[in-house]
Amino acid sequence: MSWLIKRPEPYTAKGIQRLRCIRCGGQAVHQWQVCSDGNNWRPLCLPCDIALNELVLKWFGHPHAADLHEKYRDKALSAIKP
Repeated sequence: MSWLIKRPEPYTAKGIQRLRCIRCGGQAVHQWQVCSDGNNWRPLCLPCDIALNELVLKWFGHPHAADLHEKYRDKALSAIKP
């Protein structure tokens, strides 16, 4: 995946499956967009999505960041089909 790719519209469920994570190169399953990146959608693998959610909760200073992160991580990991 290249940072040069501009994607102003979200990827479809089928489309995201064809991509690699922008951060680590793993299989993409989710996507994020950041205002300062031109609101381009960027594909993320599950581990990077989980880590980014944790980072954002902590950055916001959410009073229940640890609990919310744990619940999100457990839910996301349990959705993986073996």
